[in-house]
Amino acid sequence: MALRVIASVIAVLGAAALTLACMFALVRGTIRALSVDPLALRVVAVAADLVFGTVLLLGCIYLATHLAVLILGVGHSEFPKIPVDEYSSEVRSDDSAKI
Repeated sequence: MALRVIASVIAVLGAAALTLACMFALVRGTIRALSVDPLALRVVAVAADLVFGTVLLLGCIYLATHLAVLILGVGHSEFPKIPVDEYSSEVRSDDSAKI
């Protein structure tokens, strides 16, 4: 139990540090992309920064979520059953409460 708590704290701190480092890198990249002189290259640099930043931040979110699932051990549990829709189009004629 104590090992799980320590792993959880390390995962949270690691995910926060990784996200903060990604944000610093993205801000620095955006500043450099906006300082490019030719307009066509500036557009390409900003677009590349947008794509790279999106992939980088989604990767951080995926990594943090994946670590949380591994630490908590809920990755192999079954999905809950889908509840029955009371107001579906397949209403029985003998059940007047659903009409």
